[in-house]
Amino acid sequence: MSVEYLRPNWIEIRYFGATRFCPDDSYREFIDGKICCKEIVSFDCCLMDMYEMESAESPLRPETEQIVAVIFRPNIDPLERLEREGFEFCGYDLVEESTSISAITDCGGAFASIPYDKLTEFGLLPTYKDAALAQLALVEEDPDEGHAYCIICELWRKLV
Repeated sequence: MSVEYLRPNWIEIRYFGATRFCPDDSYREFIDGKICCKEIVSFDCCLMDMYEMESAESPLRPETEQIVAVIFRPNIDPLERLEREGFEFCGYDLVEESTSISAITDCGGAFASIPYDKLTEFGLLPTYKDAALAQLALVEEDPDEGHAYCIICELWRKLV
């Protein structure tokens, strides 16, 4: 039986056109050297210019833009059909719902509960389990920090 068969029908995929973000020295200093990757994919509107798209089809500039598919509150396994549509799985982000700020990529490396040593090549958590454990630990260890209250987002990207 396919994993997709087990997913409820209410799983919503939202598509965003986004600039590509390659960390520079000032970002590496801001994040206290905890994220070492050539490019970051995130649902953080502070890191990238993002705009919602109706579908995954859009004329973008491949050198500087990408399409990011975001699944809010995903199930345990990545949604495989996006791979068939030309998307690459990037990982899981922890994003404060009200501000769209990522606890992983945009809080200065401040959270000891985020396993920075496990991040993917895109600066995201590799498994749903890692994301869920970090999400719980954030609230437990930093209950007074607003950015600690996050939702899990599954992120995919498509270069055009």
